[in-house]
Amino acid sequence: DNQPDFTWLSPFEEKSFKQYFMPYKKVGMVKNATIHAAVGIEVENGCLSAKVYATQTYDNVCIDIYDGDKKIHEEITDISPVKVFEISFPVKKTDENNIKIAVTCDGKELVSYKAVNQGIPELAKPANAAKRPEEIMTNEELFLTGQHIEQYRHATWLPDPYYLEGLKRDAGDIRINNAYGMLLFRRGEFTGAEKYFRKALERLTALNPNPYDGETYYNLGLVLFYQERFDEAYDAFYKATWSNAQQEMAFYYLAVIATRRNEIVLAIDFVEKALIKNSHNIKARGLKGQLLKMLGRETEAKSYIEENLKIDPFDFVSGGEAFGDIENYLQCARDYAEPGMYEKAINILDSYEEDKPLIRYYKAFYYDKLGNNEKAQEELINAEKCDASYTFPNKPEDLQVLERAIALNPSGAKAYYYLGCLYYDKIGYDKAIKLWEKSASLDDKFPTLFRNLSIAYFNKKGDTEGARVCLERAFMQDKKDARVFLELDQLYQRLGLCEEFRLEKFKENIGLIEERDDLYTEYVTLLNTSGKYYEAYKMIKSHNFRTWEGAEGKITAQFKLALLALATKAFVKGEAENAKNMVLEALSYPENLGEGRLEGTKDNNLYYLLAQIAEKLSDKKLMEESLLKAVAGVSEPAGMMYYYDQPADMILFQGLAFEKLGNKTEANKRFYKLLDYGERHIKDKFVMDYFAVSMPDMSVFETDMNKKNEAHCYYLMGLGNF
Repeated sequence: DNQPDFTWLSPFEEKSFKQYFMPYKKVGMVKNATIHAAVGIEVENGCLSAKVYATQTYDNVCIDIYDGDKKIHEEITDISPVKVFEISFPVKKTDENNIKIAVTCDGKELVSYKAVNQGIPELAKPANAAKRPEEIMTNEELFLTGQHIEQYRHATWLPDPYYLEGLKRDAGDIRINNAYGMLLFRRGEFTGAEKYFRKALERLTALNPNPYDGETYYNLGLVLFYQERFDEAYDAFYKATWSNAQQEMAFYYLAVIATRRNEIVLAIDFVEKALIKNSHNIKARGLKGQLLKMLGRETEAKSYIEENLKIDPFDFVSGGEAFGDIENYLQCARDYAEPGMYEKAINILDSYEEDKPLIRYYKAFYYDKLGNNEKAQEELINAEKCDASYTFPNKPEDLQVLERAIALNPSGAKAYYYLGCLYYDKIGYDKAIKLWEKSASLDDKFPTLFRNLSIAYFNKKGDTEGARVCLERAFMQDKKDARVFLELDQLYQRLGLCEEFRLEKFKENIGLIEERDDLYTEYVTLLNTSGKYYEAYKMIKSHNFRTWEGAEGKITAQFKLALLALATKAFVKGEAENAKNMVLEALSYPENLGEGRLEGTKDNNLYYLLAQIAEKLSDKKLMEESLLKAVAGVSEPAGMMYYYDQPADMILFQGLAFEKLGNKTEANKRFYKLLDYGERHIKDKFVMDYFAVSMPDMSVFETDMNKKNEAHCYYLMGLGNF
């Protein structure tokens, strides 16, 4: 916090740093191209301690320590990763914020540090949730809120309502038309995006043909370029160069279009203008290198390309080859294809060693551009045979390629499937469903397709029967897929099918539960729900769980529930000692569960039962201790979305424990809070909280949150009445 050039070290260096400086409260570090070093100082009980550590060797460094302006220590020494300088000596009473340590070598300061008195730090202000579109007064705020949601890629709120509310109030709003156009462009809705860019330009150019900001012209140029309307795109990009901010990329695309027209000299001129704005624009530099080759200026091209590769060794266009991940090959091919260098794009893709669908589809696309229909068809047929695993098209270019693949080979089922995945990702749900349905009509032997259709039918169409048919079909086609079986069971839950039916399905496929902890957890939950507590307990004890983020508390809850039920049965039978041991085990959190107790977990139900057992065993001390633990925790009920919050039913046991302690007032207070919460919130209409960006529920099938809230409220009222 106190060093202007403070940065984190590498993980290895950070570990070393912590090893050397863990006891020090006042620490400074510096990391740059030449020196990785750190110093630490501490003043305590009249003694000053200091350390100096470096990640490389320095001989004859001078270490000076000051108290204010007065030098109190000077020493010449060597420092290195294995030779850490350390010193302690008594000092008169001083403010440790006056102490400074400086390390110099050959007259150059390597690192220095002087603590700054931070005073009382100001508490961070809490973030504000976004208002609903209809609650926002101005179009500017609507625009900024939409931009905020886009920028932070909000998981549960979309920017669309904010932009559309703004356009409802003012259809010609420049910034909102531009923003919404770009949102549609990123979703592959090119014609829709164009409409909004042109609407913005109507107002931008109403009084001046050259607007103060060329961003909208540039965006229009992009959307026209992706529609292959190159002449119109050329005009839009040229207009965008009117403003400074757009010149770099607008001139680049002008160079690209000029190259497509075989106007190479003009293309060189444009690319030079782009490089004036940013001399390290790698796309522009790569294009210039290729243009120099096309002009026959081989010596100049070679020298320029060598310079490019010094700036960026990963400039695959300049290097003429790609390496690493498949995306590197695809991106390099796209960069070649932008100015129409399709042969080079194909050569890059040919060098990729694995047989992947997108490689084949892109090659078919480029062969088609070259007029080689025979090779294009060959690639499309081979693309259909490729393994679909880990193929996630997501770019505007992918959309162009797959749409052309469908046009050239309408009987190719996989192209429809991949394009459907792309549109579903871009929230084009209706298009995705139609594409998947077409794919299924051409090839009904692809389980992942039916799995995806099931989710889309349930979540986007409300077609529960269609969802069930598709997911059962997906699982029947691959009964080794544990994920699909988990999702099928989740669907059965959403459809309200009984526990007996679900248990039977688990028994038919019991081997799958060992493959996924979430599936295993779901099985023991089902056993508990069905009253098979001992079986659930045995299953939990025999498995080592690796808790995943978002699932904290799930398996521990089932472990405690099984033992609570078994202990209650034993207690009712008069087996108090046996019941006591079960409760104590439930409170133990054994290592195989893979997690410890969450902060909000008070286990009021377990402690209340333990108090009853202790009373039966005439253990007054244990009874009192257990009752005091049973009343712990917050007494305000949480909503049905609680995650780390205390479960609302723990309030019942707080009340019962207070009653046992003779405090009827506190007991009734809790019972009435349960009743009151349920009565006040039962008619609530669910709105996702702005900050609820993730859900602990692992189900891919959406829940009717209004019904869930209603059930929760009835449950709390039931507890209160009980």
